[in-house]
Amino acid sequence: MSAVAMLFMLGGCMDFDLKGVEEPEAEGLRDLAVDPGLVDFGTLTDGTPVTDTVTLTAVGELPVTVSAIDISGSTAFTITWTSGETTLEPGASADVVVTYTPASFEDRGQLVVRSDAVEPDQAVTLMGAGLYPAILITPASAYFLSEYGETVEQDLVVSSVGTADLDLSDLLVQGAQFSAEGTLPPSLSPGETTTLTVSYAPEVEGETALGKLWLTTNTTLGYAMVPLEGRQGPPCLGLGEAWDRGLLAAHTLDGGTLEVENRSPDEEVCIDQWYVWLSEESQDMGVGDMDADFGDIYPTGSLGIAPLDALQFVSASASGASWWCLEATQYTQARKDYEFIGARVPEPLLTSMLGRDQEAVWEWEAENPVILAARRTHYVEMPEGGATAPVTLRVLNMGGRGATAEVRETVPAGYTATGFSRAPARTEEGADGATVYVFEVSLVARIETGMYAHTIYDELDITYTLGVPACRGRQYLPPMETRWEDSGGDARVGTANPLVINCE
Repeated sequence: MSAVAMLFMLGGCMDFDLKGVEEPEAEGLRDLAVDPGLVDFGTLTDGTPVTDTVTLTAVGELPVTVSAIDISGSTAFTITWTSGETTLEPGASADVVVTYTPASFEDRGQLVVRSDAVEPDQAVTLMGAGLYPAILITPASAYFLSEYGETVEQDLVVSSVGTADLDLSDLLVQGAQFSAEGTLPPSLSPGETTTLTVSYAPEVEGETALGKLWLTTNTTLGYAMVPLEGRQGPPCLGLGEAWDRGLLAAHTLDGGTLEVENRSPDEEVCIDQWYVWLSEESQDMGVGDMDADFGDIYPTGSLGIAPLDALQFVSASASGASWWCLEATQYTQARKDYEFIGARVPEPLLTSMLGRDQEAVWEWEAENPVILAARRTHYVEMPEGGATAPVTLRVLNMGGRGATAEVRETVPAGYTATGFSRAPARTEEGADGATVYVFEVSLVARIETGMYAHTIYDELDITYTLGVPACRGRQYLPPMETRWEDSGGDARVGTANPLVINCE
């Protein structure tokens, strides 16, 4: 029996592929050499284009197909490659023409060859330089802090960082509180520097001044500009900052006078609002200046405490530094310590205090909720690069009636608030991109424990982490607020001391 017949006989029992046998793949390596790996055109004296060549060679045993050649980086580099997809037989070569037309004092790019070789993407570094001037001013922006209103100076270093002479002219300083001293040379050779001294002379306490310094140059842009910012530090430390920095102490003297002591050897402390002071063993107080009509600007104030000095507040005084009782059933005891909590005296109580009506203060408290807003943190030290800080919002009810209140914390644009111990009921958009976090809290009425015992207030803390962006100088977060209704249904607002963030 023939072999063919045998195959047909077996066909019913076995499955044979009779389509034919594929040719085996050719053995060998697809490899491509790209030479050179770096093309440096050097420094050109004019804008005339120059060219160089990158050679592609198939160096393996098999053909190599070049699918694309890309160029990236500076637009000063272009290529001539009209072949599109090209196959190079083993040993064959092709040239890529690279053209460089200087665009600046330093140009860099990259040529990438894409193929089916063993290394599919191969890069060539491209470098070149032209005779161009360039300028660098250090620092790029200038910040001035005047602690006490004195004129402060800062040097700006002007450097020629290009490959050609840098011409300088027409120095202009914008901003009435800024000025520049020094004579500019007409030009700087590459690598040379000169110094300008810029001065800031503040005019208004606490004001931030903005300005700009301009130089006309022969660079491509034609000018250089440095933003200027100046600020005069506050004339004194506010109560909250002094308290957090351990520079403040408060206690009663014989006869019931409250003494607030400034322990700083060189900083004045000022009192800018009527604030609530608490004591575990003595009568709680509303403390302030009977003669002052305060606005909301911090930290200006009508009462000051000189370094290493003290200020005495007299009970129910009709003028000057005064304090008024916030507890009808508690006596003021001598030699007891007080705590600054950062909550301002609510308007209904303050109105009665300034009207010299102690009984009206007690009567309103007994018949209404009195919600106080404060932060346990009043002052935070930060590096200029920014960081995070824990913040605790403190809310308590000094009134004889309970209430549900809104606590409103405003976080400026650029700042973050995370990790709330109590979830906000909602958020609202504030001014200038700020975010207002709104919390709803319920507080019961105060508990009066007896003639000589401290009154117990319902109190709630809300904690979170404040993220502070890169900052300079002093920043002031808006006061937190509480909003509630009194017993007659009228809306009431309680505010707190601002949070001072020092980024010096």
